Amino acid sequence: YRAFGWKPDKYEYMDYEARRTRLLRMPHIRVAVAQGGILWRLCKQELATVIPNGPSTDVHFFADASSRKFLFDSLSEQEIEFLCGVYHVDTGGGGKQMATLSWWPIPKLWETSGFELGYWTHSAEKLFQNRLKAIRERRAELFSAKKWKGELSFYKNITK
Repeated sequence: YRAFGWKPDKYEYMDYEARRTRLLRMPHIRVAVAQGGILWRLCKQELATVIPNGPSTDVHFFADASSRKFLFDSLSEQEIEFLCGVYHVDTGGGGKQMATLSWWPIPKLWETSGFELGYWTHSAEKLFQNRLKAIRERRAELFSAKKWKGELSFYKNITK
């Protein structure tokens, strides 16, 4: 949660990266890598050679119709938002209305864009690197879901 009028300062992205790195040290986070797409790319730098084997000790159990039992790790919605650098910012209504802004698109937005082809493309990497460069040069702003849809839809017909 961020108060009304909050804007990220020059240290905010570095703080986000440090918090993301701590989250990536948790054993169940390997699921983010397995999901592919934007989550895979956000994890790639940190987990390049050290992807935890699974399942973790935080594993979830489920059974299918045949009563076979399976184990799987999962990410909470909060962990996914955390990985994507999501912030909930008060819009001035005393905490009653919040804007959801992020450094990176959430997986739902990524999956409906022209970038989700089942593998990481040159176009996806170019977008990622351009965005990362703009963030590091302090030229980038946090985007709402609507802004992300617009940014990603620009590429929808180009990448297919």
